[in-house]
Amino acid sequence: MKLEQITYALEIAQCWSMSKASKNLFLTQPNLSSSIKNLEDELGFKIFERLPRGVVVTSQGAEFLKYAESIYKNIENINLIGKGDRSLAPVSFSLSTQSFSFIMDKFLKLHSNYKDYVTNFKINHSHYFEVLDDVSRKNADVGIISISNEHMDLWEKLFKSKNVEFNFITCGQLHGYILDTHPLYNKDNLSIKDLLDYPLVTCNQDDYNALYSTEIYKNELSFKNHIFVSDYGALTYTMESINAVTIILKLDNSCTKLFSDDSHKGKYIKIDNLPKITLGWIKLKNSNLSTLASEFIDLITD
Repeated sequence: MKLEQITYALEIAQCWSMSKASKNLFLTQPNLSSSIKNLEDELGFKIFERLPRGVVVTSQGAEFLKYAESIYKNIENINLIGKGDRSLAPVSFSLSTQSFSFIMDKFLKLHSNYKDYVTNFKINHSHYFEVLDDVSRKNADVGIISISNEHMDLWEKLFKSKNVEFNFITCGQLHGYILDTHPLYNKDNLSIKDLLDYPLVTCNQDDYNALYSTEIYKNELSFKNHIFVSDYGALTYTMESINAVTIILKLDNSCTKLFSDDSHKGKYIKIDNLPKITLGWIKLKNSNLSTLASEFIDLITD
């Protein structure tokens, strides 16, 4: 096994394409394919499955790439020492998650623990189908998603197909949520039915369709006007501008809130007859968490 073969394999995994990797590496595609084939023959297993539109990493390949990345980083650090540069490669952590303020708080807490290091932290806020893809494609060390308990069997099959492991954090319940600027904010005994004449605004349409599409949800959440936005900045602006309502997950035994700062205050409105929602974290099955990923899991499950 040669160091250059490790570099080639990591580049292919990053690009998900032999042709793109060959361009980035300034190699011809036949030479790159031949080098990877020789490496796979030496290892005794395939790292990649070749498909018409690219490549996918095999389960054994994912395990190999984990160690290959560690070897590559260590070589980088050795080269820096040889050049008289005492700085090390950045401490890295990547997270893909649905938008939860307390998750963002824990992410920043983790970063603050490494403020004296060179760091390379990344967080992607998205819907949970993309979170799942980020983890399965190794674009994120850890993913955070919420799942309706009535759909758990379907999600377990999806996790298996993506070679992803789901781990429980806590449960919660969907609630309506309004800001203190809403005309009904100070009303006593407010129910979700009192808000049905106001627009419903939600982030990430895929999450909305997957979580709220059953008959129970449709009966309880029969809003006339729906607005879908892609981020929480647009969500806040819409709620303030037209007195819109949103639906968010309120976790059990927690003082979770929509916003991590005190710039906005709001009120939860209970919604009856809805199933529990499970919040969990995901990683590639049979893969070991990095030190930082393990530390982050400890923070969010504390």
